[in-house]
Amino acid sequence: MTAQIPSARMIDGEVLFREGDPAGAFYLIEQGRVLVLDRSGNTVLRYYEKDQLFGIPEVLAGAVWPHTALVSGQTLIRAFPAGLLFERMEKMPASHQDFINSMVALGN
Repeated sequence: MTAQIPSARMIDGEVLFREGDPAGAFYLIEQGRVLVLDRSGNTVLRYYEKDQLFGIPEVLAGAVWPHTALVSGQTLIRAFPAGLLFERMEKMPASHQDFINSMVALGN
């Protein structure tokens, strides 16, 4: 069994990841909000709030983040390392692995 993944407390304006960074983790927002910005940094393309999980397709694809993500307000985030996802996938039935891989392929 994997040890508990701790949450990180982040402050308003703090960068979660930058455009071009490797997608080495996926995230669960436990409190607050994360904004995904366009390349200029002026327009919010998407946001994630409490109880939302994001980043799994990017991690599975071995991608880099296409945009920068900033924290908005006091935010509590749990970052799950890519290795944990791959470790769990190895224990899944082949049919589940095939399904996940097909979903990743759709996103590319």
